Amino acid sequence: MTRREFLRRLALVGIGAAVFPFFPAAAEASWYIPSVLPGVAVRPTHLKFGSLENRFVTDCIVVHHVGMATDDDVAAETVHTWHLNQGWAGIGYHFIIRKDGTIEEGRPLGTVGAHVYGENRHTVGINLAGNFEIGTPTEAQKASAARLIASLCTVYQLDPVWQSTVKGHRDLNATACPGRYLYTQLPEIVRQARICYSSEELQTERLRIAQREREEREAQRARIRRQMDESQRRNGMERPAHPTPSTPNPPVHPSPEKPALKPNKRPDLPKPNPRPAQRRIAT
Repeated sequence: MTRREFLRRLALVGIGAAVFPFFPAAAEASWYIPSVLPGVAVRPTHLKFGSLENRFVTDCIVVHHVGMATDDDVAAETVHTWHLNQGWAGIGYHFIIRKDGTIEEGRPLGTVGAHVYGENRHTVGINLAGNFEIGTPTEAQKASAARLIASLCTVYQLDPVWQSTVKGHRDLNATACPGRYLYTQLPEIVRQARICYSSEELQTERLRIAQREREEREAQRARIRRQMDESQRRNGMERPAHPTPSTPNPPVHPSPEKPALKPNKRPDLPKPNPRPAQRRIAT
């Protein structure tokens, strides 16, 4: 490696160290989380939480039931209190659907939930109030669940498919949740969700979200380029407008070989006379 090549690589390493703090932000998915979900009404609860983590991937919706000893109606505030008493940051589900079909806000939609062991970082949790091992969900609950699933699939650009993007809790963990009487009705609920998903309102919303995500990605790329340019200026370097090819090293020619010496000859000694002079004897 030549000295010029060594200095060039050293400068590139310095630039990389300077801009490294910008790349984690670039790697994070900037999901569009609307203040109002399309096609459904969600009652705000204004719950107070402990420390929460953002969720950057969403590819599945998991359905639960409360599963108390009785098939009673339960509010999101009540579940929130239960989970706080267990030492959690707050309610682990993102939504609670009451017996009358009211959808209540639980954990913030863009955060990691606490509802399905080992699968919280990529899922959204929906809980239908009741115990569906002994009771059955109301028609209002099923209709609200279908609309909510369709709305979430619109926001996260998912196709509502049973056992793929929509699952029951028992499909992921060893549990009876969401109860046998709800679990057997989930395929029909997802079928109704697909009908809602195909509505003109949600189709228009999906196109708008996709366009917004494209614009955000372009803005993010432009922001990273500006940050890299600023970092290079602080380091006294300018980023070239086009890639500069590295100067190739000059070819190395082997040195000419010295003539081989015979093993019985030394250059510092006189050559021996091959035929010694013969003495003449006088006659």
